[in-house]
Amino acid sequence: MNPDAQPLIICAATQYWDEAWFRKQHFMRRLAQRRPVLYVEPSFSLVRRVPAHCPPGQANRWLRGRLRQREPQLWTWAPPRGWPFWTHGPISRLHYRRMGRCLARVARTLGHARTWLWLYNPLYVQARPTLHPERMIFDLVDDLGAYAAHAQSQRTTARCVEAALREADLLYTTSPLLAERYAATTRAGALHVVPNGVSGAWIDRPPGPVPADLHSLPRPWIGFMGAVFTYLDYDLLVATARAFPSASLVLVGPIQDEAGAARLRAEANVHLLGRRPQPQIPDYLGAFDICLSPFRAGDVRRAVNPLKIYEYLAAGRPVVSTPLDSLAGEPVADWIRFAEGDEAFTRAVAAALEEAAAERSAGVSGGGTPDDAPARGRREAVRPYAWEALGARVEAILDQAAAGWATAQRSPRAGEERP
Repeated sequence: MNPDAQPLIICAATQYWDEAWFRKQHFMRRLAQRRPVLYVEPSFSLVRRVPAHCPPGQANRWLRGRLRQREPQLWTWAPPRGWPFWTHGPISRLHYRRMGRCLARVARTLGHARTWLWLYNPLYVQARPTLHPERMIFDLVDDLGAYAAHAQSQRTTARCVEAALREADLLYTTSPLLAERYAATTRAGALHVVPNGVSGAWIDRPPGPVPADLHSLPRPWIGFMGAVFTYLDYDLLVATARAFPSASLVLVGPIQDEAGAARLRAEANVHLLGRRPQPQIPDYLGAFDICLSPFRAGDVRRAVNPLKIYEYLAAGRPVVSTPLDSLAGEPVADWIRFAEGDEAFTRAVAAALEEAAAERSAGVSGGGTPDDAPARGRREAVRPYAWEALGARVEAILDQAAAGWATAQRSPRAGEERP
């Protein structure tokens, strides 16, 4: 091992590398062009069944991790399955200290004595005492405690988020709202806002074929792309389906909330198509007449910065959404119809459908994919949010921080004395 080599970035992620891509995969792939990266996939308890979002054939092993090289400087590691009740305080601390020792061994296997810990899963802050990373970076993408399944998990997550905020050498977050909330907790100068985005290739993608499973559905197609989970506003979705009985409300994405899905299936014009491969997603988005982002009110909605918003606009589609505080002040918000409550939301849907119909009649080609000024305007509005541009910003911030860390390490009296 070369002690002078670049440190290995160990990214504690919350998605498997091969499932739908989020900011973590985009950013880590970019960083791996210049720095070695180990992407740590999620796991699940020994007593739980394989989660629906786990890619086929990629389930974590019982007792051993799985290391795979994906690119010249990028590896993924699937941890072994975890201990039961690993979100309970004392068990969680022991489990993640074990993970820290495992990660230190993997780093040595890859020839790296130095590591930086990059958190998306805040519970990995508990791995620091056994991993001994030189630096810690935290990318806070949501109000993570709001997603916890039960009170004990919420308490553990909140404790770990607070520790990560307090101890992080560098902090990214997706919205000014989160930045304002946590500014007092983080180190001076460590906090940077970098929103979510969309692949630049999707913005410039020519019209694709209309997916076959849409052909038999009555138009207009009111589309939703993403997980059918507990944080959707099912009242709004049912109200929309009933307000437009001749339209098709089409949801594309994994079913994570069976009770909510059952409510939707009870409506004759609602169609749940399930998960689709990532390369097909732009074809569905381009085919939809309009797109919805119906998060229900609560802590999740207050902080969420949904990728689907950027993906909808990259496809040139009119968008109707419940209010999103994370987009307040963002230029892209000017291209979204925000509405709260059944009546206002269905009015906004009606206006968006009218707009889509006018665009089609003005010269739409290719089965519903517009090539006119409004659609181009939406695409251009989202261009600053291309992952390529956002990744360059993340990398530039990291480079600047790393230069400061190196200077402080060479001259400890001029800066902090920690390694």
